[in-house]
Amino acid sequence: MKKTWITCFAFILLGITSANAQGILDKIDRTLNKADRAANTADRTNNTAGKIGGMFGKKKSASGDKSDNTTLIKLSGVTFASLKTINANVQASKGVENTKMKFSSSGSTITVQHAGTTEDLLKSLQKSSPSTFVEKNIDGLDEGEISVKIK
Repeated sequence: MKKTWITCFAFILLGITSANAQGILDKIDRTLNKADRAANTADRTNNTAGKIGGMFGKKKSASGDKSDNTTLIKLSGVTFASLKTINANVQASKGVENTKMKFSSSGSTITVQHAGTTEDLLKSLQKSSPSTFVEKNIDGLDEGEISVKIK
């Protein structure tokens, strides 16, 4: 008889515990569903905003979106003063939209946003700064990269 009561009590206790655990799992599930619905709403809002924005067209930047290409000019053997001069000459070249320079004693770089190809940029640089971009100083030329070694 004692075993029967203990067994019944154990089953009742197990049932109550599993019911509480199920209640906790249901609360977690409801919370996750709310978060999922919020994420879906945000996605739908983003898609709607994109469609509305597409109706009005893409806004152009102040430069008029001419700069499609980026070329990295690697310079070795230059001082900071000569790098600033070269950067000013690059900015003054035809088709150049924007430049960013980085100086290092081991090798400096100028990142150029420009219209046209890298070869077109080099031709323009040879006209605007012939002493720097003379053919004997050109160490390498690839699409998106010009290497110059100043001697």
